[in-house]
Amino acid sequence: MFDKIIAFFMSIIAFFMGLFGMGGNNGEPVTPPGANYTQYTNASYGDHERQKLDLCIPNNASGDLGLVLFIHGGAWIGGDKEPYVNGTISAAKDHGIAGASLNYHYISDSVHMDTLINDIDLALGKIKAIGAEKGVNINKVLLTGDSAGAHLSLLYAYSKADSAPIKPVAVVSNSGPTDFTDENFYINNALGGPEVLSDLFSKASGVRFAYEQRASAEVKAALQKYSPLFYVTKNTVPTIINHGDSDTIVPYSNAVNLDAKLTEMGVPHYFNTFVGGGHGLDNDKAAADRANDQLFEFIYTYLK
Repeated sequence: MFDKIIAFFMSIIAFFMGLFGMGGNNGEPVTPPGANYTQYTNASYGDHERQKLDLCIPNNASGDLGLVLFIHGGAWIGGDKEPYVNGTISAAKDHGIAGASLNYHYISDSVHMDTLINDIDLALGKIKAIGAEKGVNINKVLLTGDSAGAHLSLLYAYSKADSAPIKPVAVVSNSGPTDFTDENFYINNALGGPEVLSDLFSKASGVRFAYEQRASAEVKAALQKYSPLFYVTKNTVPTIINHGDSDTIVPYSNAVNLDAKLTEMGVPHYFNTFVGGGHGLDNDKAAADRANDQLFEFIYTYLK
């Protein structure tokens, strides 16, 4: 069942891959001939095979430096950082900030969302340490990703803003889940029927439940714990939400409800509806162009 889900996500061309013109040196720093940045590929931030990151730092950087961190999608059970290589390079080469992407543990019956959040903590600690070795203080991060990566970006930025090794200052979500308690997840989801989603959310939350048990107090509490929507306060970091109104993986209602909560709390944010767009944020070039402009606005507002 989960092999089918992985294959499905690998067939999606993620919207974010186009924003920086996206398309192994085992962590040792390399400066390509004529380049204005230093690149670290597959740097280990832990002992697990999935605890690897890529990082680019501008060579002329000094003092404080902002970071954009790309987190890949794949339903938390698949995916890889590799498609974001050109994005990390462009961040350093073209925008004068650090760029990074990471792999993280996949969820399973024994690995749950806390482990993935801890992976982001460890990766940011490693990135800060590498920056210090190069004489820069990487002190603020914009987190972004697509689908599961967008969820992790939101959850981390909203729940760890005061304790992260590098302070989250903004977040960009592309088709990201925001509320695991949303009943619309279970209605005509392209991943499968209600039991498929219940199994996936059981692995994510660490609380095993069948579809019929989803409304119990224990299950709702567990699902809310890993739903970014329930962490929004007036101090939540500025946010960009990009979501298709025809998404059959993550219901559009997830984006609508997050927009409403951010509005209620007075949090600076943008909400871009991709009219007719599915999970890959297709069919709406105007929305894509608008989201692209907003991304760079966020970079130059919050990371510079």
